[in-house]
Amino acid sequence: MSPRPKAETRSPQHALRGAATTAAVILALAAARAQPRTATPDEALFLAPNRIAFAPPAFLADRDGPAAKIDPAPVGTIEAAPRIRLPAASTPVAAASPPAPLPPSAAAAPGPGPAPAPTSEPNAAEGGFVLRHLPNNIQGFRLSGEIGASEWPIYLSEAQARSRLRFQLGYMSAVSVMPEASKIIVSINDVEIGATRISAFDKVQTVDFDIPPNLVKPGFNAVRIAVDERHRVDCSLEATYELWTQIDPSQTGILAPSSQNEALGLADLAALPPDSQGALPVRAVLPGRTSPGNIERVIRAVQIIASSGHFEQPMVDVGPMAGGAYGVNLVVGLAADLARIPDLAAFGGIDGPRLAFLPATAARRATIVITGRTQDDVNRALRQFDKTAQPRGSRAGLRASQAFPGYRVTGGETVKLADLGLHSEEFSGRYFRVGFNIIMPADFYSADYAKVPLDLAGGYAPGLLSNAKIIVAINGHNAVSAPLSNARGAVFKDKTLPLPLGFLRPGLNRIEIQAQLPTAADAACDPLAAIANKKRFLFLDSTTIRIPQLARIGRVPDLAVTASGGFPYIGGGKQPKLYAPSPDIHSIAAAATFAARMAASAGRPIDFRFTTAPPAVGSGATLVVAAAGQLDFATARALGLDPERLRAAWADRSAAPADSLAKPSPADIRARSRLVLQKNLPAACHLRRAPVVGPASGVPPVDIAALLAEAANPPETPANRDLFDAWSEKLGGHERWRQWLKGAGAEIADVAGAAWRGTMDEAQALIANGDEAAAKIIYRSDNSLLIAQTVRGAAADDVWTLVTAPNSTLLSQSVDCLSDPRVWRHVDGRLSLLDDSDGAIATLPASQLHFVATQPLSVSNVRLISASWLSLNPAVYVTFTLIVAFILAAATLEFVRNVGRRAE
Repeated sequence: MSPRPKAETRSPQHALRGAATTAAVILALAAARAQPRTATPDEALFLAPNRIAFAPPAFLADRDGPAAKIDPAPVGTIEAAPRIRLPAASTPVAAASPPAPLPPSAAAAPGPGPAPAPTSEPNAAEGGFVLRHLPNNIQGFRLSGEIGASEWPIYLSEAQARSRLRFQLGYMSAVSVMPEASKIIVSINDVEIGATRISAFDKVQTVDFDIPPNLVKPGFNAVRIAVDERHRVDCSLEATYELWTQIDPSQTGILAPSSQNEALGLADLAALPPDSQGALPVRAVLPGRTSPGNIERVIRAVQIIASSGHFEQPMVDVGPMAGGAYGVNLVVGLAADLARIPDLAAFGGIDGPRLAFLPATAARRATIVITGRTQDDVNRALRQFDKTAQPRGSRAGLRASQAFPGYRVTGGETVKLADLGLHSEEFSGRYFRVGFNIIMPADFYSADYAKVPLDLAGGYAPGLLSNAKIIVAINGHNAVSAPLSNARGAVFKDKTLPLPLGFLRPGLNRIEIQAQLPTAADAACDPLAAIANKKRFLFLDSTTIRIPQLARIGRVPDLAVTASGGFPYIGGGKQPKLYAPSPDIHSIAAAATFAARMAASAGRPIDFRFTTAPPAVGSGATLVVAAAGQLDFATARALGLDPERLRAAWADRSAAPADSLAKPSPADIRARSRLVLQKNLPAACHLRRAPVVGPASGVPPVDIAALLAEAANPPETPANRDLFDAWSEKLGGHERWRQWLKGAGAEIADVAGAAWRGTMDEAQALIANGDEAAAKIIYRSDNSLLIAQTVRGAAADDVWTLVTAPNSTLLSQSVDCLSDPRVWRHVDGRLSLLDDSDGAIATLPASQLHFVATQPLSVSNVRLISASWLSLNPAVYVTFTLIVAFILAAATLEFVRNVGRRAE
């Protein structure tokens, strides 16, 4: 079916109705704030609008009934649960009628919550359809350059996969894009479902395509959006940087009937719909009476949702039941406490563990309920929730889910780029770029003790200029280049480019293969030549990357290791602590969001023990989440901070009203929406001022090899073979006698780049020593969030990590900004500082690192660790070499002096 452009204009009646709705929402929020909740004294742990207060047990000792008891004990280590038979009442309960509003005594009043979505929801929802948005990822939603593509795994339930589906695409592009030679293509499960010319230069344009029947499968499906763009007037390589197409996430996704969207279950956690910016909102509904142990269970449940559902941007807030089509409500607690919530009155009469999923209604999000008659029953229900279902979906969808947000490697693998979502391409432009993501282990010791061979398959056409070359960039830095100097063109199946291992870092890494392909005809810049589409470069997805054996040892303090793999909070001998000195609804939301974001990166939940009392030094890894005013001076000083100077820097912002960043006007929302799209900024960040830069500076692992056995490393696909043979036939006569020796074109990054990196490392090391330059970076009023890490105990894994902000409201909002994958990946060093106006992060490295053994100290691992350390300390290596040479020379001299006949 041909694409059908949608009109962007709205009728006056529609505009008036939208204005009336906005006014009603503002009035409702004002009324809610005017009625703060008064805590009742018979609650062990009770909620106020901005405060969670713990009543001492002595105060509650004379109270009657269950309300007089407090559950001070945390959940503890959650072990594998035996198979349990749930009572008949444990089947999911569907709401019979729209729920009544919660009274103030039923739950905490909601805070401002995440920043409002910058764009309106699509009109399709009014026609009985719900738009299943694309989840956010490390690339964001911008496709830059002459060629670009991004792939997302989208999970659909059984009912959704059987229904009639459409795909809606909203986008805008740079004015320099030539419509006649540029297009955007949408594919699902490697089948193209539609394409359209790129012609949206001044506003967002939407088109939609029918999805063929039986194309999508229950489970994961691969959605790929690709662009092929050419410049209107400039044919230089530099002009290719001006080309971009921005996907509007609020207008893009799969359109599914709303009735099917409501028919989800616990097996379909990954089908929970993200919001208009690709984040998953989670409303934690705490009963009026709760406990530290119950908050701990909420934090673990949020981690299970994020890790098992592949949600890279969870955003948690605390309050009453939330409505809307996107996100999920999470309710955890005793059945007797949950019975006070009107929507959950049916859960008051159960006996035993209860795990249920309430489908979404017109007035309430989908809701997960974890409850039971006793605390032990709730723990058992939580363990049942933690059981990960076997992944399912199409072959392409399983491949996409395995490679999202990056393909996890451990060392010693050979990975074909086709398994990472890359496709074979014949390219006719001047600057070719494709990229993929890999996730290195959290305890990977990054250093130049080995090479990562990239065996490139493809070719290039005759007639390229002498400066044509291939470049491979790792995390934005050029790592290696090779000239394309054969004037007659060439084809190759295994052109090996040795990538420096030291350019990779623990956690998520972005690798891009680029080819600069200038020709003499570019000087004329004939638009007809761009439309003629003459091929210049061939890339084959049979290209492979070989990961060598890796040195495995943890290093602390290092926030990059913590953010990428949860180390040392995963795999330690002691249960990690999550310490909130004075919890309120915002700090609890921030702690849950931060923990869920760590779990999403690590691929599994972290078994935190929640506490409001300071853990003893040496008791293991501790995560501290608190506003600056709640932080005790001893903890701040132990983390290398001056608490008085920190509070002075944030004095103006710590005294600001809690809702100072909320309630933007409709005009502000529209302006912010356009700015976010044009500048490709993280939507969860608040943009207090106009940014001065463009882009922001910015389930346990499952082996699905058996499910992909049919496509597991085929020797060569017919399509690749045909492309290779066609190019060989065209170029073979000129190429056979001048073939390159294997690997002759490979070279490491240029000396100037390496020298620049070394200079920056030395400069940052000087700053890290605590001088005044570092203080000017740390104690700035513009900093919205500070993350610091240090080793406090005798053991190297006694690591404390602090997450703090000027006040608890900013703490929650800033952690939401931090959870954006494009921002999160820049967390590094011993200290990271976030400016949530644009998502920029400043980092300070550690002056001294401690090593923590995470793998058996085998001979092979010790050798690799030693080689890594020596490569990072060349002065020691040279000194050691000279000492060994001196000893060898002295021994040789002594030996020679005692050999042979002595003269009389």
